[in-house]
Amino acid sequence: MFVPAYALQTNMIDPNLQITLEYPDIVRQGDKFVLSSIIKATADQVSNITLSISSPELYSTNNTFSLTKLAKDSTFGNNFELEPKSDMPDGQFVANVQVTYFVKGLFDSNSVKNTFVQAFHLNAQSSPILSFDIQAPSNVFSGEPFSIKGTIKNQGTKAQDVQIIASSQDISLEGKKSFLLSSLDSGKSSDFEFIVNTSKDLDIPVHAVIYVNGTYIDDLNKSHSIQDSVNVFARHRGMLEMGDANGIWLGTFFIAPVVGVGTIVSSAIGFFIFLWHFKNRKKQRKGKKS
Repeated sequence: MFVPAYALQTNMIDPNLQITLEYPDIVRQGDKFVLSSIIKATADQVSNITLSISSPELYSTNNTFSLTKLAKDSTFGNNFELEPKSDMPDGQFVANVQVTYFVKGLFDSNSVKNTFVQAFHLNAQSSPILSFDIQAPSNVFSGEPFSIKGTIKNQGTKAQDVQIIASSQDISLEGKKSFLLSSLDSGKSSDFEFIVNTSKDLDIPVHAVIYVNGTYIDDLNKSHSIQDSVNVFARHRGMLEMGDANGIWLGTFFIAPVVGVGTIVSSAIGFFIFLWHFKNRKKQRKGKKS
């Protein structure tokens, strides 16, 4: 029986009842799962409550739950065991929840029947569905380490033996360029990071593509793969350059900290010349006044 952690929730609000449904974000064809329901009475004299779950895509030995009476502000829970049909395609499908009950108001001679219905979506997947979100610098210095960060997310069934590797056909990569994960549950994500550097012997600047390849297996030991890529420009650091190759953002202003030492020295000399001229002008003005 497939009993994953609850991830999605549907709330139904009526003047006399509140219904909360909790169910997994991913269900698998042919596997049973649990849908949890919580009923809360918000009025007095609510009785003969019946809650039923129905969908053409679901099997259930008992899809209806009944409760004789529920006092105001009290809650009662129930679990439904449901099974998606094994021949249904991957993707979302609709299920309906119907609630009927009786309530007697202050001026009612008899209890009045009420009914409300609401639809909700379930997502059926037969295998893991992994996706990448990757960030990397666009400019790097050859021979110096840089970081490739990413997040891998599973929007299908549970994945096992997840392996992620960074590689490039354009440049040689050294350092930490692999990541292993024993399993990744449905609806979960995991962060990873590679710390790599290009070869110090890079001859000329290169526009390189770095591929991030992933492999994983499902619970039937069937292998799957995933790939994404990032682009970087690798070059030698100049002899008089210092700082990072990418620069930083300060608010809406971009500052590139790769600055030549010669430029810094020239700027400093220019500043001192300016001060010297400024002081001389002050002395000349004082001489004229005297």
